[in-house]
Order: sequence, then C-alpha cells, then structure tokens
Amino acid sequence: MANPHRGGVPLKAGDTTYTLSFSHNALCELEDALDQSIAAIIDSFGSGDLDMRRLRTLVWAGLRDHHKEMGLEDAGDVASAAGLEATAAAIGEAFQLAMPEQKAGAKENPPKAAKA
Repeated sequence: MANPHRGGVPLKAGDTTYTLSFSHNALCELEDALDQSIAAIIDSFGSGDLDMRRLRTLVWAGLRDHHKEMGLEDAGDVASAAGLEATAAAIGEAFQLAMPEQKAGAKENPPKAAKA
C-alpha cells in the first residue's frame, strides 16, 4: 500500500495498484538510465518535453523501490494500463514527495554545525 508520508504514490493499472516512489537509489538508477542529472530530468518532465521512452523509464525507476522484479517492458505495460494522464500525475506527485520544496524561513535539515 502506498504511504505518502514515505513518498509512495498509488498507480492503479487495471485490477492492480502499484506504488511509485523515488528514493535516493531510485533517483540514481533513473540518472544512470537516462544519462542525465535529476535536475535535467525534472525540468524535462515539468516542461512537458517527454517522449514515451522517457516516460516508461520514469515509471520503471519509480517502481524500483516496491516492485524490483519489474523491467522496462513491465513498466510500459503498467503505464499503458494506467493511462497517460494518471501515470504522469503519479510521477509528478512522487517527485514532489521525494524532493519537497523548502519553505521560506525553514531551518536547514540537517542544521549546519555551530562554529567553535
């Protein structure tokens, strides 16, 4: 079951609900697979400049934490069954949970060490 407090986002594909999340390891695998930095990947996703191969790779990486057995073709099948709109929305939400924006005035986490 997807736990949004831990970055999990449900993606219903047919009769099955999968969990997408982007842990540090999943983000590293995504960078390796697309040969781009996560910042460039997110910029591309946010601008709508997304081809189907990239979308399938995003789904695959998002599935890695909870569904390691799934390959790229499996991820494509999940995306097809879920539909483009639901898939893109789930990826976007999972990215937001993985890398929330820091609120103005919020303290750094972890805080910087005090000077001696």
